[in-house]
Amino acid sequence: MDRPRRRAAYLLFAHNVMLDFLLRPLRLMAQSLIGDDSPRRVAWGFALGMLAGMLPKGNLLAVVLGMLLFGLQVNKSAGLLAAGLFSLLAPLWDGLAHTLGSAMLASPTLQPWFATLYQAPLGRFVGLTNTVVLGQAAIGLYCLYPAYLAAWWAAATIRPRIAKWLLGYRVIRWLKGAEIGAQLGLQS
Repeated sequence: MDRPRRRAAYLLFAHNVMLDFLLRPLRLMAQSLIGDDSPRRVAWGFALGMLAGMLPKGNLLAVVLGMLLFGLQVNKSAGLLAAGLFSLLAPLWDGLAHTLGSAMLASPTLQPWFATLYQAPLGRFVGLTNTVVLGQAAIGLYCLYPAYLAAWWAAATIRPRIAKWLLGYRVIRWLKGAEIGAQLGLQS
């Protein structure tokens, strides 16, 4: 293959990769809004993403929640959306989380359990001896079921109307087709 043809083939490949890189977030958003997932999967994805997004990210608990989000059959787009949203909102209630976490760590009934956890092989990496991590985990667990119910309601009632409205636009139908093509391996 001569040099100009090789360069043209490379530029075409680079253009497709860049186009895929730029359109992937739009395809994921369209897929999450008009996808075929059940409301239960969307709600669990949102709830797990909320819990993962609320925690500070430098501990094993956040890693395990992220692995659960990607390992379980839940809507990953809703989970990533919730994780991003709650990662931005979580610092607003760090003071409350610190107060709650320090009250839990100072509780005489829980101190032996925290001491045992801290002395376990991976106990220091879990992060539950950090007041903010413990407080955010407690707040997240407290809000888990209400977030699930709210996301289930939104996925069951609002999402079909939004999907019907969005499918009226040609670009959304094209993005949905591009996502199906990417899943089938039809992209170059």
